[in-house]
Amino acid sequence: MSEQPAPTRRRPDATRWDIQGLRAFAVLAVVLYHLWPNRLPGGFVGVDVFFVISGFLITGHLLREQTATGRIALGQFWARRAKRLLPGAFLTLLATGAAVLALVPSTLWGQYGRELIASTVYAQNWQLASDSVDYLASDNRPSPFQHFWSLSVEEQFYIALPVLLVLLALALRRTRWHSPARAARVLLGAVVVVSLVWCVVETRTAPGIAYFSTATRAWEFALGGLAATVPLAAPGTDVARWVRVGGAWLGVVLLLTSLVVITPATAFPGIAALLPVAGATLVVLLGARSGLQAIGRVTPVAFLGRISYAVYLWHWPAVVLLPLVTGHPLGTRDKAAILVASLLVAAATTLLVEEPLRFSRWVRGLRPRRVALYGALSTVLVVALGASTLGALQVQQVQAAAFQRSLETGDVACFGAAARIGSADPCVDPRLADVRVPAPAAAAKDDANRDACWSDTTGAFNMCTIGPRKGYAKHLVVLGDSHSNALITAYEAIAKERHWRIDLSGHVGCYLTTAEQWSPSDAYTAACDTWKRSATAWLRTHTDVDALVVTHADTKSPVIVPPGSTNEETVVSGLVGAWRNATDNGVPVIAIRDNPVARGDVLTCLAGMRGPTTDACDTGRSDALAAFDGSEQAVAQIGDRARYIDLTDSYCTATTCPAVIGGVVVHRDETHLTATFATTLAPYLGADLERALASLSR
Repeated sequence: MSEQPAPTRRRPDATRWDIQGLRAFAVLAVVLYHLWPNRLPGGFVGVDVFFVISGFLITGHLLREQTATGRIALGQFWARRAKRLLPGAFLTLLATGAAVLALVPSTLWGQYGRELIASTVYAQNWQLASDSVDYLASDNRPSPFQHFWSLSVEEQFYIALPVLLVLLALALRRTRWHSPARAARVLLGAVVVVSLVWCVVETRTAPGIAYFSTATRAWEFALGGLAATVPLAAPGTDVARWVRVGGAWLGVVLLLTSLVVITPATAFPGIAALLPVAGATLVVLLGARSGLQAIGRVTPVAFLGRISYAVYLWHWPAVVLLPLVTGHPLGTRDKAAILVASLLVAAATTLLVEEPLRFSRWVRGLRPRRVALYGALSTVLVVALGASTLGALQVQQVQAAAFQRSLETGDVACFGAAARIGSADPCVDPRLADVRVPAPAAAAKDDANRDACWSDTTGAFNMCTIGPRKGYAKHLVVLGDSHSNALITAYEAIAKERHWRIDLSGHVGCYLTTAEQWSPSDAYTAACDTWKRSATAWLRTHTDVDALVVTHADTKSPVIVPPGSTNEETVVSGLVGAWRNATDNGVPVIAIRDNPVARGDVLTCLAGMRGPTTDACDTGRSDALAAFDGSEQAVAQIGDRARYIDLTDSYCTATTCPAVIGGVVVHRDETHLTATFATTLAPYLGADLERALASLSR
């Protein structure tokens, strides 16, 4: 009888199915949050889970290579990352960019083009961080490329970590810390401490930057990386079962809790991010030999984890673009369709594009230099697509600007506010029926504000002078927020025509009030308080002022209501208290009612209109004027030393506030006037100011 061959032993399955399940959890949380934010308020923490997973896996990979070979091959590491990540990312960017050009109104091309380019070079997080502190960009719509901010942070981590590990190994090579794991613990431990502290501070002072900044997110990767340096993390380590199982399931509890406890109103990331990050860290550290392995091995869970990267890439563009195509917010059927389509497209991308390329002999045989070359060529291609959207937009803007100049200098009787739509005898010019000036694509940038007249969160008090500095007939000082500064072009025309001097200062989300104003951070509060003190001090030292002119947007700058009071009472008493600082010093006050608001997508709506009718983009009068700014009531309390100006008849009929008046686009966003329309207000605002000054002098 012949001897039977020894049975071949199967190699143990080293797959971290628990991590695959964690990937599935993270992407499902993010997608469900984007589709049903009210049902899963903390779903956005799935991004933090991905950061921990990336830190754990990449650190472990680098340390194994460094321990085995004594070095880290940076070029090969980055080439492997590029092979894994770039095909899916660039495919998504190209497809989404093409959809933007084909389907999206040109009003959004500028923002979307910039974000497409930023996403392609993996700097989207810094683009969004910049926009978060740029008040003029605060009304940007969500873009289909916005989700690339987290991928940008990851790429920056992939670049920085191996370089730092190499440099640290060189620095410690003659010390007792020469071990790669020890060196990594020194580095990653320091990053966790410094980055977490900075994250907490920035979340309080600059929450927009804190959310997107690499520096404030680095601790999440570093904590995952620290887990990879702990021997306990190895699947074969002999650890008490109750420690491993109990710790892993504690991590699951923390993750599930974060989905409910953390909401968009939570100061995040900050200290709150510890909840999902600690939960994910416990899972990657202790889940290798727990029941989570069995859950992650379940076919649907394992497959969702496998395609999670592609699901993340594809779902968000659909969430943003579908409402622009259909013209209505996402309904339940739309959301279900997006969920199913995202899974199908992600599966196709993973199985037909990403994995075939990644595992093909040709791609695996590419040297790092060749991978860098192909990556650079792909980047140029996608950046060119982004630049084409900006170029097409620039052509439109140049054409619109030329047309606008011809209208403004021509004989057009009813241009803009001259249409007097709210008067008993409105002015109508048939030549303006098809006119929209500025073009909707350019209107978002039709802003009269300027740095010399604008104070930001640095606390500086900037005051500009419009009109003559000597020999003027009247001297006004204008103080307020961005709604006040939106009238700068009107003040320029008034000063020129009447030979008035107008000193003007505005501050982001801030106006003269003794009430406590809400602000997104402590830095905003401090800067606003400084500006108000400076403005009050300026008024005390200038005794030749004929009037203080004020206007503000209550919709952008709400007050904090103390117990026992109402919002209206708090607003009015705050205005009265601040204005009396001027009137007690001999300076009367002229308050201008805030302009009406428009629908949030007014420019996008106008860009989609064809023909002379834009009624679908108008706003009902009651909705447009619903905000309470308290100016009229405060003027009544001040008495003879205050006057009130209401320009509503220049904006609204008896029933609606049109998006286009006399051929001019009224708003550049939901709440701010275009500079063009503000200019056309000059004759009427000037006349009202003249009457108010005359009555105050009697």
